Amino acid sequence: VAELRKRKMGALLGVGQGSTNPPRLVVLEHAPRGARRTVVLVGKGITFDSGGISIKPAGGMHDMKHDMSGAAATVGILRAAALLDLPLHVVGILAAAENMPGGDAYRPGDVLTSMSGQTIEIQNTDAEGRLVLCDAIHYAKTHYEPDAIIDLATLTGACVVALGSWTSGLFSNHEALREAIRRAGDAVGERAWPMPMADE
Repeated sequence: VAELRKRKMGALLGVGQGSTNPPRLVVLEHAPRGARRTVVLVGKGITFDSGGISIKPAGGMHDMKHDMSGAAATVGILRAAALLDLPLHVVGILAAAENMPGGDAYRPGDVLTSMSGQTIEIQNTDAEGRLVLCDAIHYAKTHYEPDAIIDLATLTGACVVALGSWTSGLFSNHEALREAIRRAGDAVGERAWPMPMADE
């Protein structure tokens, strides 16, 4: 926690402050000699998402242990990169926290300051994913200056409403990377559908 405070990761700290288990930013690297390109994977690692003070309904809450699936996938990808000895510098960043409604929990109306210096007014504490990810993505961007950042997250049930349970939403500002990810997903039965990314 002291290191997160030193790095001013107020968004990640805010999400985790209601839990007795402190938040963590875990960094894993596959760094073979001579690697010329760096790819950073950022995984959402909400180890349990109660919704915080904006608590979720009881039905289905037992599944909220899966809100760390993005971080788990990131760990798996780093293991595969090492086993395959990929000629890429692959970094995995896990934004890990437990979103709980404890006495120290962040509240609707609070204003958090992220690592980038941007302030965020909290309107719903169950929108915790974008908070932990903004600090992790900013860390990835400023610490590594990578060729690509790929974020893996169980971010919103609205995507399930839009695409169903067997297709992931794919948001990208880089057409070639988006298509490469989509084709790779099709090849292994992990479908992803490109979603609109307007300038706004």
